[in-house]
Amino acid sequence: MSIAIYGMFLAIIIPPARENKILLGIILVSGLFSFAFSAAPLLSAISPGFKIIIPAILISGVAAVLFPVKEAADEQ
Repeated sequence: MSIAIYGMFLAIIIPPARENKILLGIILVSGLFSFAFSAAPLLSAISPGFKIIIPAILISGVAAVLFPVKEAADEQ
């Protein structure tokens, strides 16, 4: 059961990433950034939960600024 959550997460991110190359790039950069956060000796004092949260917030913030979602003109 412990691996089921990872399978569900992959089922959520893989289909949209196949259609959107920007999303695929963001996912790959996020994975590398998360790995670097877990392997960096300077960040060993941070709890494992925050080692996931901090990169997620940083990457999503950068992605939101660089690649904003454009709204349709007829929606209000």
